[in-house]
Amino acid sequence: MLQRLWAIIRGRRRALIIGVVVLVLGGIAAVLLLSGPASVPVATEQPKVAAPVDEPPPSPRPLQSEIQGYYEPNYQFTVSDRRFTRLTLRPEASLTFARYGTKQEVGCADARIGQTAVFLRCDLESAGITVTIDGRFASRYASNRLDMPVMSAVITVTNTRGEVVYRARDSFSWHTPD
Repeated sequence: MLQRLWAIIRGRRRALIIGVVVLVLGGIAAVLLLSGPASVPVATEQPKVAAPVDEPPPSPRPLQSEIQGYYEPNYQFTVSDRRFTRLTLRPEASLTFARYGTKQEVGCADARIGQTAVFLRCDLESAGITVTIDGRFASRYASNRLDMPVMSAVITVTNTRGEVVYRARDSFSWHTPD
């Protein structure tokens, strides 16, 4: 049987050699195609991160003691036929009294206005009274809520003999300047 097989191979030698060569070349081509071209590493450039822009810091919130405007008491009392209507801290500390449809503004000789507290001593010489206001701000920072009391104070009114004519604790609401 081996002799017969050898006789067939010898007779068809040329076809077998061509078949083996085609098979080897086909195998090499298949290996090259399946492995694909050598992958070239792709270098991607990282996006450049922009340097953070230094934003200016937000402006500090205004303090209640530093804003311009006026303070109205929740209770308007009357002394020597003058009704106390308003307290102004900035630009100059003053009190406003109303009398028969006219307003009288009185400057305060002794005014100490801090970030959290206020002390005012104002003389109304025409009526012979001295008004002292000793108060504290409910909030250190200014509020845009006009209905909220922003200061609580003890108001003392004395006459020229030093007698207390009026004394009460009252709260004040802030209003924008006229």
